[in-house]
Amino acid sequence: MNTENQKKQSDFWKGDPFTGFVLGAIVGLIVGSINIVTISFPWLGRLCFLGIWLFVGTQPRFKDKRTPEQIAKDNEAAEQRLQELREKAEARQAERQAEKEQKQITSARKREVKMQKNELKLQKNQLKIQKHQLKNRSKIKCPKCRSTNVQPLGVHKKGFSVGKAVGGTILVGGVGSLAGFAGKNSKKTDFVCMNCGK
Repeated sequence: MNTENQKKQSDFWKGDPFTGFVLGAIVGLIVGSINIVTISFPWLGRLCFLGIWLFVGTQPRFKDKRTPEQIAKDNEAAEQRLQELREKAEARQAERQAEKEQKQITSARKREVKMQKNELKLQKNQLKIQKHQLKNRSKIKCPKCRSTNVQPLGVHKKGFSVGKAVGGTILVGGVGSLAGFAGKNSKKTDFVCMNCGK
């Protein structure tokens, strides 16, 4: 078994060529970018990439020395960590969604309460208007300008009273007939409009 593994292993790539390639590409890009801006040495980024790739790929100390069982265990542990991270992310997303829905519910409730308060205010205003209208209905209005700013002048008197004239003639004689002009109180009251004077 060990001989088969040794045959499969390359004599040249004794280290970790994949890690060397990735590390060389990153360093090559950084060095190449700096080289373009400052030094302008030709092929410096590519040379760094090749040097790191070959160095890490050919050195046995960079070789992964874990057994296949350890590699499998490490892969399982990494998969478990990834699964836990996914579950945590999903739980956070669910919490955020629940918080968002709760905020929407509370804002909807606040809007409903506000609308109810506005409706109550409107009803109160309508009641006030109705009371005012009822008060104004019972008030006397000017027939000309419809104003309620009307004040009484006094009790309306009739010009000539036949009953008083007859009574005065019987009691006093001919002079008593003048008592009919003294006037007779009626149930009517005279009013004057303070706005237009009618």
